[in-house]
Amino acid sequence: MDANDIAWCLLLFPLISAATILLGAKRWPGLSAVLSTGSALVAFGLGVAFLRLGEGAEVRSYPWIDLGEDLFRATIGLKIDQLSQGMMIVVTGVGALVHLFSLGYMREDAGKARYFAGLSLFMFSMTGIVLADNFAMMFVFWELVGVSSYILIGHWYEKNSAADAAKKAFLVNRIGDFGFMIG
Repeated sequence: MDANDIAWCLLLFPLISAATILLGAKRWPGLSAVLSTGSALVAFGLGVAFLRLGEGAEVRSYPWIDLGEDLFRATIGLKIDQLSQGMMIVVTGVGALVHLFSLGYMREDAGKARYFAGLSLFMFSMTGIVLADNFAMMFVFWELVGVSSYILIGHWYEKNSAADAAKKAFLVNRIGDFGFMIG
């Protein structure tokens, strides 16, 4: 398994966790929490393996949208360098710790499955920002961070304060998006 394979696994584990929870595991909130936390811990383990490889910069891109060289071409790829390797430890390590803390914090919450699906989506999005090899991919992951933040901040949507905070965060993120796009 080379660095590129590990990077794709690192990226996809939290996404698979979120999708699995949303597609059926939400019926069993305890299973959702364990699945999400397990994927975060596996991602951290892969992050450690990723760091230990110690390889130099590598970018392996695959065509995504190709309208011709002169018109438009977009690729999907992951950039693997020392910065992304180090940041993977931070993102997956903090993500795993948040998941572990959330096991106790959300123990009795009725929306536990929804929370852990949102948390897995957030971890997927942050991992994507760190590994993205081009601006378009980074922007997509940036937007997903905004969406997952909205979902997590508004988790207790029946409370007006949580719903208002989620809306405010969503609007502030749109301002940040504008700044992100203009550089």
